[in-house]
Amino acid sequence: MSQKEGIKELKEVLDAVLSTDGLTGLFIKCFKDGAQASDAAIIFSDLMSNPKYMKAIQDINKIGVEVKDLDMNESFDLAADMLKYVKDIVALATQK
Repeated sequence: MSQKEGIKELKEVLDAVLSTDGLTGLFIKCFKDGAQASDAAIIFSDLMSNPKYMKAIQDINKIGVEVKDLDMNESFDLAADMLKYVKDIVALATQK
């Protein structure tokens, strides 16, 4: 029997992309008032300085193995995380 891979790196990559302090939140905050030339500098600066992105980039090659090894409990765990991300993203996007 093979060893379970777990979903640690997959969760870290999803968090870096989908959380309100991740890439999705960054884009929402920058483009909420429309796209500005200064937004590119803000986005680039955050991408280069945020350790969450650097860790996700390092882990991206590991998630394929984790996805192939998902069991039902891990799938439900990821689905619960996704619902939280959606709720948080909608709240951020609808803030005035």
